[in-house]
Amino acid sequence: MSPRDIRGYVLRALERSDMRFGESYFVRSMATELQCPPRQVMETLWGLVGEGLVYLDTAGQGSGTSNWLWQLSSAGKSAVRGGSWEPRDVEGYLGRLRAHRPPVDDVAIRYVEEALRAFNARCYLASSVMLGVASERVVNELGHTLADLLGVKATKLSKLLFSSTSRMAAQFDETRKLLIQMDLPDGLTDTLTLDAVADLLRISRNNAGHPTGAAVDEDCPWP
Repeated sequence: MSPRDIRGYVLRALERSDMRFGESYFVRSMATELQCPPRQVMETLWGLVGEGLVYLDTAGQGSGTSNWLWQLSSAGKSAVRGGSWEPRDVEGYLGRLRAHRPPVDDVAIRYVEEALRAFNARCYLASSVMLGVASERVVNELGHTLADLLGVKATKLSKLLFSSTSRMAAQFDETRKLLIQMDLPDGLTDTLTLDAVADLLRISRNNAGHPTGAAVDEDCPWP
């Protein structure tokens, strides 16, 4: 397992295992399950403490540390229980994104990962900018796919895509116009959803990427 996989596994295990601090308890149990050195589990736990997802509860034990408990913080519980698209569960989020069919572009995923890392470091401005870049990449790739598929019907879109001066908003508008003209399954051309997501990402990225002074917190733009 990679360190990132171990992080996700250990985080979720804190709801079901013997969480005592002494190395012979939780740490040893995780090391056995993961087939890794106990030191690696301990490093992972202290990393989660640094992220604010885990803390040590003295459990009324005073100076006897063996029975102190590794506990999930409120943010840690959100990461474990937050559902399919919880940004604090970085590995789970990226795993579901990579498993998506049709596949999501690798470059877009790279920026989403950077956005998630920034979010969990509480760098919300940086997270918004990276998520905006990822969304631009997805729209750009969608535009190129449509242009290849539709040929002369997408001449205007092709010109926008290959122009060094065209704005992303213009590319999105033309892509949107072509999409709603196509006979696609229900939900794929829901203009209300398309416009709402585009506006949310645009406003969040503009607030973060320009010196507007607008506040960007953990609820924007992540759900």
